[in-house]
Amino acid sequence: MTERLQASIREALAVLEAPVAALEQERIGRRPSFWVVLGGSFDKNSIVFLTSVRFGLILAVAAILAYSFELNRSYWVTLTCAAVMSGSTIIATFHRAIQRSIGTVVGILVAIIVLAAHPHGLLIAVFIMLLTALTELSIVLNYGLAAFFLTPNALLLAESMGQQQSLSFYASARLIDVLLGCAIGLVGTLLIGRRQASALLPHYIAKTIRSQQQYLLTLFSEQKNHSDLRASMERRKMQTNLSNLRIVYTTATGEIPSDKTKLEFLWPVIFSIEQIGYLLESCLKSAQCPILPDQTLSQLLLVFENMAKSAERQTSFAKKTIPLISGFPQLEREIRELQDALIMSTKA
Repeated sequence: MTERLQASIREALAVLEAPVAALEQERIGRRPSFWVVLGGSFDKNSIVFLTSVRFGLILAVAAILAYSFELNRSYWVTLTCAAVMSGSTIIATFHRAIQRSIGTVVGILVAIIVLAAHPHGLLIAVFIMLLTALTELSIVLNYGLAAFFLTPNALLLAESMGQQQSLSFYASARLIDVLLGCAIGLVGTLLIGRRQASALLPHYIAKTIRSQQQYLLTLFSEQKNHSDLRASMERRKMQTNLSNLRIVYTTATGEIPSDKTKLEFLWPVIFSIEQIGYLLESCLKSAQCPILPDQTLSQLLLVFENMAKSAERQTSFAKKTIPLISGFPQLEREIRELQDALIMSTKA
């Protein structure tokens, strides 16, 4: 533990002493391209793809219900439902629903005050511009605060475009539509995939470990002499899987209910996997990256496959000896740490 702490301190000092331009170039080089991220999102097991399908299904139900009831402003239901489900986790969805509901009630009161002045012509345009600006400024602080200005803006637009109806008509329509949209978003999120991320987490851990296994094989074998490693499929897969793994873990921590103890035990696993990914990227940039003997590569592949199977089946396994990786002791140590973390996670 002491050695690892000392190594981490040395790495931090090296980063502090490095030129800013070099760090920025390294950061850009590690960032997956747009097409890599987009391609990974269409994987059938991608959390992005599954969330998009769920999003689309619930919005379709919201639209059907809204038009079936022949509500005056039925699109408000769908917009509210979409806004509520934009939370990254189920807990965030609950928060947005509460904030949207309270913000709508307060916003109706603000609209009553604004419309009591009977604005018309240019004054309406000024009010709309002011409320829009306040919405954009406040939404980065708190979604509920933004709803204070969003609701009167919508009511002001509706009132100015439909003079045949009273303010009370639009206010009641807004309140009903928002509450209905919040309810559909919450119920849909709870019914469809509320434990989806937790169920996918073992699969994603195993998938990411196997992609690192293939990338390591490419880096430390003769294959690297016959391909462009920076544009290789193995590297793209590892980057995509690392990105998806972070999203899945973050989503799992916000589920209701969630196994907090299990997720806490898995955090060292996630951390070690990310560190291995970073170290493999560092190997790519190193001019001293050796070609390892077949026996050493076979042993490393066996170690990675054992870890992937352990994550997939959520079972313990016997620790394997990590062979010497000449010039890269940090990578050896991190693989050993990942073995330990996976064994500990099976005891949760």
